[in-house]
Parts: sequence; structure tokens; C-alpha cells
Amino acid sequence: MKSPEERITELEQRVAHLENIIKRAEVNRTPNTNTDVLGTVGQMPENQMPVNQRPLNQRPAASRSAYQRPSLNQRTYSSPQVNNKKDKEDLIGKYIIGALAAVLIFVGAISFIGLVWNRMTPGIKLSLLAIAGISLSASGFWLLRTKRNPIISIILGTGAGLLFITILSANLAFHRIGNNLSIILAGLWAVLFMISTRYTKLFFTSVIAYIGSYITLILGLLLIKGDRDLLLLILFTTVITAVMFYTTFKGKNIELIISIVMSLVSYTTILIRCYADGYIGESPLLKGYLLQAAIVIMIYILLNFLYKVRIKTDLVLIYFVVSIITTIFTVLAMIYLNEIYLDISIRYIYLLFFTLYLVQLILNYILHKWIEKWLTRYYAIVLTITALLINIELVGEPTGIILIGLLLLACGKIFKREEQTLLMGAIVVVDSFFLLRFPSSNPICVVYGLIQLVLMGYLLWNCVIIKQYPQLNLLKISAVAVIIFSCFGIPSNLVNVFKVSSRNTYLDNTVGYLLLIIAVIILLKIDFFKNWKKEQFKLFCVNDSLENDKKLEIVLYALTTSLYFYGLWGVTSSNNIIMQLIFTLAVIAVALLQTRIFLQGKLRDNTVTGIWIVLKYLILTWTILGSFLDLGFVSVVYSIAGLIVAIVSITVGFKLKVKSIRLYGLILTIIMVAKFILVDLIQENSITKVLALIMGGGLCFFISYIYNKLSESRK
Repeated sequence: MKSPEERITELEQRVAHLENIIKRAEVNRTPNTNTDVLGTVGQMPENQMPVNQRPLNQRPAASRSAYQRPSLNQRTYSSPQVNNKKDKEDLIGKYIIGALAAVLIFVGAISFIGLVWNRMTPGIKLSLLAIAGISLSASGFWLLRTKRNPIISIILGTGAGLLFITILSANLAFHRIGNNLSIILAGLWAVLFMISTRYTKLFFTSVIAYIGSYITLILGLLLIKGDRDLLLLILFTTVITAVMFYTTFKGKNIELIISIVMSLVSYTTILIRCYADGYIGESPLLKGYLLQAAIVIMIYILLNFLYKVRIKTDLVLIYFVVSIITTIFTVLAMIYLNEIYLDISIRYIYLLFFTLYLVQLILNYILHKWIEKWLTRYYAIVLTITALLINIELVGEPTGIILIGLLLLACGKIFKREEQTLLMGAIVVVDSFFLLRFPSSNPICVVYGLIQLVLMGYLLWNCVIIKQYPQLNLLKISAVAVIIFSCFGIPSNLVNVFKVSSRNTYLDNTVGYLLLIIAVIILLKIDFFKNWKKEQFKLFCVNDSLENDKKLEIVLYALTTSLYFYGLWGVTSSNNIIMQLIFTLAVIAVALLQTRIFLQGKLRDNTVTGIWIVLKYLILTWTILGSFLDLGFVSVVYSIAGLIVAIVSITVGFKLKVKSIRLYGLILTIIMVAKFILVDLIQENSITKVLALIMGGGLCFFISYIYNKLSESRK
């Protein structure tokens, strides 16, 4: 603890330091030529000041070491800041109240006009609107020379609105000008106010001008009479779009994005009106399709330009929504052109749409680097769906979208971009499912199946080479699905290609089952289910020291269990004795393989493992007996087979030192003895039953002998 003297010294130092800060603040408020920059009063030199009154950084080292404390923030002792309430008061008083005043004046003027409106001639009415609009617009432009505030903006916007109303009134209310002339005048009005933003530096002027031009566009579309009027509206929209680009191209990116989006809205509105042609009237007004095709092309030009614009906060959602809407309108446009004008086969529409988005995909790789990753996924999905429709239309089967996966792989290599590994994997999985679900007699489907296996193998190999581990497990699971689908799908297609006789109904299932078992063995040999993320792992080498990946181990258990039950189904369902024998040998191999996997893994001593192993062989034995001998459940043959399974289980349990297998072997023995007594004795008295009971008793005696003998050898 500090002594009282040390505490007093420290307190004096703190007081001196605070006094020094207060003096410095006073000097900053009232400069004094007799005060130096450090806040000392008079002409006394700093080196003659008392040590405890000098600034801390001017004291001797010994004095500084005696007093070391964190630096104080001078803002804590400065004068209080100006209250923000004054700023809020200025905002309300100057701007909001001023805006309300302008609105009230505008409403009052309109009310006054309403009182005398009916007494005026159309010419006077139109002149008053024009004079008011020109006066307010000119006043707004004049005032903007010196200042910019909301009041002046309201004055300018009110004048612009009155001029626009004047143009529409001259056409719709007073019938002084025609439709096309009013569109041209409204276009000139919009162009004038958009270009004025280069002078006013107020983007809201462009927005107001666009709103007026959009209203004009809608009125023009409602009054359209043919292709000539449609051409005028397209030119009108194109001019407005060009002027908006001119005024915002060198401005803020967000303003340019707004301009592009507003232009897209205008062009899509024209498309919607074209779609409605022939539906809202007695007959179509439009006779050609080139103008509609030009609108679609213009929309995609704007869309690609939108992708080039980037702001600090990337609005990916806006790009995504615009892309989806553009795709929908493109689909509608092609359907419309096909039904109303072209009347060509739907397959050519699919091919045209596929070509359009293939070009978009390539442009995306070339032009849109910052947004290319997710945009590639979107275009690839659209191309995949289109390719699916083309396959159904041309080949009659959906298989073949694997070509989109190859296209993505080629684009990634050519343009040196990140490969869409998971997307390609998903395409392979879906295509392999189609190969299995929709077997075809077309040999090309078999080729697709082989390509699926090769591409999935490449994706796995590439993930290991470039160490793209976050996607590895998901890709491995996808690979297992592809192997399952391909092992059954390829034989099914080959059976259709070679038109195998209907007597061999289960030939493709038998071959597929054998191929899948061989594939699982190969996967185990290459350590497919081990943890490839470890540094010790080496592809195509022995990796005995590595453990299985926990997630993939579950997949392995599920896969082998599914193969086991599928094999049991094949044993009972095959209508050919040779195929039945093949299924029997194959399911025995699967059961042994899975048992080996369980006993080598962490589930070796698990209680459920022992139950499953014993139960698995009991079910297998009974299934084989029932399939080949057509026995009933009350047959003593099942009981004898169960006792044999129990003997094998107890023996293996002792040899491998797995207690759970031994215990459930004993439980199985008790169950089979109970079956002998409670079920098998129901049969008629026959020599077969007697012999079976004697054999069962002998087997039970043998089990007791084995258990006692092997138990003694373990001691």
C-alpha cells in the first residue's frame, strides 16, 4: 500500500495537471500573445516553472517516472457541444414547414383556378397551365443558381409537373394535338428535365422526368393502333433511356443502377402490352415480331450493363431478382411469338432460348468477374432446365443434362475461374437419377452414364489436388449416389438397347447389384470413407493409420445395410434359379463384408452391433431356406438353422473376443428352444419331428460344450 505522503503527492500532481488543462482550454477560447502554446501565463520560461505545474511531457524523467497514469482525453474537459435540438428545430422550421407552405400555396392556386375554370375557354385554360408550368420551372432553375434546398426543389418539380399535365391535357382533354405529337412533346419535356440535372445536380429531376415519360408510355400503349405506333413508343423509350444514361453515367453508381432499372421497367411494360395484343381486342393489332425481338435484345443489353455496375454495398439480391424477372419475360416472349406469329415447333423455341442463355453464360465469364460466381450458377440452372426440355423433346428421355456439367468444366478451364464443383456434382447426381428412373433404348444414354462416373471421379480428384476440403464430404456423398444410380441405370439401359427377352426380367437388377457390390469393395480399397482432410492421406496409397470419417462412416453403414435388404429381396423375388443363386451368394458376401466393417470400427463392442450381426445372419438363413425350399414358419428346419446360427455366433464371439455376439448367440439358442417346444410340436407326430427334436437337443448340448470349453481356454 502507498503511504499517506505518497497519496498526497499523487493528489497534488493530479490537481496540477487538471489546472493545466483548464488553463489551456481558456487560452484556446481567448488567444493571448503573452501566453505560450502550452498554456503558461506571462513571459515565464517553461524551464523556470515549478516542476509540478509543467505539462507532464515537459517534466524531467525522474519526475515523470514518479507519476505515470493513462493520458486523459481533453474532450472530457472541453466545453459542452451544441445541443442537437437546435439542428432539429432548424430542419423543421426551415425545410419541412417551408415545404408545407409551398404545398398549401399550390393547393390554394388550384382551388382558385377551380372556381373560375368553367368560365374559361379551352385556349385560356391551356395557356394558364403552360404559363404556370414555365414560370415555376424557370423560377426553380433561376433560384438553383445560388442555392439548393427542398423549397426550390419543390418549385422546380411543381413546374415540371404542370408542363407535363399541359401536354397531356392538350391531347386528352382539349384535343388540340394528336397522340403521336403528345408523345413526342412529352419526350422532349422529359429529355429537357433529365439533361437539366447536369446543371442542377439534383437527381430527383430525372426521377420526376422518368415518371412523366412512363405515364406517357402507358397512355401511348393504351392508344396504340399498330406496329407504327409501337415503333414510335420503342424509339421514345430508347431516347429516354439514352438521356438517363447520359446524365448518370459519370455520377454515382446507385443513380446509374436506378436509371438502368427504370429503363428495364419501361421495356418490360412494352412487352406486357405486346403479350396482351390479341387477347384484349377482337384481333391482334400488331402484325410483326421483329420489334418484340428487338425489345428482348435491348433488355439483355441493359441487364449485362447492370451487372457491370457495382456499388460499395453489393446489392446482389437486386441483380438476382432482375435476372429472374428477365428470364420469365423472355420465356413469355418466346411463347407469345410462337403462338401468335411464328407457329414453329417448340423444340426450336427451346434451342433459341438455350442459345441465348449460353451466350449470357459466356459473357458472364468474360465481363462480370465480381458477380460471376453466383450468376454462373443461375445461368447454369436455367441451361440445365432448358437442356432437360430439349432432351425430352428430341430424344424422348430427360437424360443428358450432364453436358451442362461438361460445359461448366470447360468454361472454368478456358476462362481460368473457380470451378463450380458442387453445382457440377448436383447436375451429375440428377442426370444419373434420370438414367435409372427413365431407362431408354437409345445407346447415347449409356454413354451419358459413363460420362457421369468419369466427371464425378474428376471432381473428387480435383478437390483433393487443390485441397478444396469444405466441399469434400458433400461431394463424396454425391459420388455414392451417382455410383448407386449408375450401377443400376446402365444395365437397365443396356437391357433396353439389346431388347433382352422378358423372361430375364431381373437381369438388370442382378447385374446392377453385383456391380454395386464390386464398387463398394473398390471404394473400401481406395480408402474412400477415410478422412481425406488429414495431411497423412495419400490418394491411391495405403492409409491404414487413418480413421474413417464419422459422417461417411454412417453412409457406409446405411449403404451396406441397404444392399443387404436389397439382396434379400432379390433372393425371394427372382424368377430364375441362376439369378436366385447369384443374389444368394452376393447377399452372403455383403453380410460378411458389413460384419468385417463393424468389427474393425468403433462399434465393435456396441451392444446393438452384436444384436444386429446375429439377427442379420438368422434372417439371411431363414430367407434362403424359405426361398429355395418353400417352408412354413412352423417347420423345424427353421429352428435347426437358428441353432446352427447360434453355434456359429458363440464360436465367432469367443474367437474374436466380442462379448455381445456371444451373449446374443445364447439368447438366440433360448429362442430356438422355445420355438421347438411352443411352435414345432404343433406339427403332426412324425419321424421328421422326432429326428428334428433329437437334432435340436444335440445342437444345444454342442453349444453347451463349446461355451464351457472356450470359456476355460480364456482363463
